[in-house]
Amino acid sequence: MLQFKLFGFPIQIQPFFWLLCVLLGMNYLQQGGTEGIGKFLLMTVILLGSILWHELGHALARKKFGAPHSQIILHGFGGLCTGPGQFSRGQSIGISAAGPGANLLVGAIVLVLINVIGISDPWTAFAVQWLLWINIAVALLNLLPIYPLDGGHILAALAGPSKLRTVLWVSLVASAILAILGLTQGLFFAGILFGLMAWGNWQQLQGQRSSFP
Repeated sequence: MLQFKLFGFPIQIQPFFWLLCVLLGMNYLQQGGTEGIGKFLLMTVILLGSILWHELGHALARKKFGAPHSQIILHGFGGLCTGPGQFSRGQSIGISAAGPGANLLVGAIVLVLINVIGISDPWTAFAVQWLLWINIAVALLNLLPIYPLDGGHILAALAGPSKLRTVLWVSLVASAILAILGLTQGLFFAGILFGLMAWGNWQQLQGQRSSFP
């Protein structure tokens, strides 16, 4: 397990994160040779940097709103920024939106640079393609109204504590539909990911049910 600090925030990279990189870059590994390995390593660096940048967005927002400390963990399904702190509804929304916002900012900067500078080198084109794809995909994925994604937290903050069961049902239905679509379309990683989210939301609903006779 790799651990270090960045901008004062402790970072932990779990072994399963590297498995995620292997799954996404399997085509390059199978290609082999200098080009295949080079593309896999470049993709891994971009994936690592993009997810870390996303979580730093959360961590910096938490710090701005008075969180005593935050920890960033990269795992097999992406990343997590965690730590203590009490926040208002607006602050919670801002913290949740900061991660996707950071990724969309990178995507916008890359698009501007493409239009201003242009791309001729194939390796630069490869890097730009992955920068755009990963940052936009991570942002849009996290904005889905599904727990524990950022969109789920934003929806919960907008709805308020009294509507938590409704939020969990929305999250459960959305994640179950996406899990079924992923599995039927051959997108097994997405199917498993959303399936786990659906199961997690169902478990939370069972816990909520025990609190309401």
